[in-house]
Amino acid sequence: MKHSQMRKLMDKILKEVTVTRDSGQKEYAHDESDVFANFNRVANLLEEDRKKVLMTYMLKHVDGIAAYVKGHKSQREDVTGRITDCIVYLMLLWGMIEEENGTIFREKGDAPLHDVFKAISNKDKRLFMDGGCSAPNGIQADDNLQKVRQAGSRVEKSEKMGRA
Repeated sequence: MKHSQMRKLMDKILKEVTVTRDSGQKEYAHDESDVFANFNRVANLLEEDRKKVLMTYMLKHVDGIAAYVKGHKSQREDVTGRITDCIVYLMLLWGMIEEENGTIFREKGDAPLHDVFKAISNKDKRLFMDGGCSAPNGIQADDNLQKVRQAGSRVEKSEKMGRA
């Protein structure tokens, strides 16, 4: 295959990936504001990390691709569909990692938000907010629920409401 042909094929694949991701969002996430909603729901039900849930879903397709490569050509789903799904899952995993690291839309050299919180927190490593303060380990209630559950932390009430 020539480079120009591969470039055209890659453009076609990326369009298919976008269509697959958009239809998957409607079918599985059921939440326009959270692209990871289905992974979060299952992760919470199983008390497991959402990235492991994603990997489990993706490995089903990897298994089908491996069977195809080994010669099992007649499958319920075309192998290119499985490859497309894997690409979508890998992009979603990338998004989860970026979200967890606080690197989404961050420019090089920008500090992650949690570093900003550390810089303005008091000596007890608590950041005071309306109605409470952050947990000492810096995990916020709206952060990754698996981290919150594992750390056993919650947003705590403070008698020093609003004062450091």
